[in-house]
Amino acid sequence: MKIDIDGFAVLRSIAAHHRIFADVTPEAAKAARTLVLKQLKAKTADLKCLREIRKAVGTDSFELIADGMTDTEVKSIISKLDKNHPELKQSDAQWRRHHMRALADGSIEPAEKAKPAPKTQKRKKDASEPAGSIDLLVYNSAGARRKR
Repeated sequence: MKIDIDGFAVLRSIAAHHRIFADVTPEAAKAARTLVLKQLKAKTADLKCLREIRKAVGTDSFELIADGMTDTEVKSIISKLDKNHPELKQSDAQWRRHHMRALADGSIEPAEKAKPAPKTQKRKKDASEPAGSIDLLVYNSAGARRKR
């Protein structure tokens, strides 16, 4: 029977005794980056989660993790968090990274969904107008009509 361990407790112990685990420092950094990135990509991750992760890992660590993300990873996170932003589709990687950092630190909020343009209402025709007529001035009182 396989018994699972509390991963967070083990990671806390490793962090508390980092001198003992000096030989696995690169793997620990890679694992930390991977865990943060997986949480940001999770289906349940939202803007609140992004901001809480930044606060939990610290500003400097978050900036280093953000710098290590690929352009595709940043694009997928921004597309999920601020999908209604008008500049998102034609933006470049640098803009998306800056936008993700601004969303994370709370200096900007996601764009609201754009309201559709109001529809123009068509003019209702009077009952006296013949069907299929074009919008011209109609003088029914003139009465000049050719009989056939």
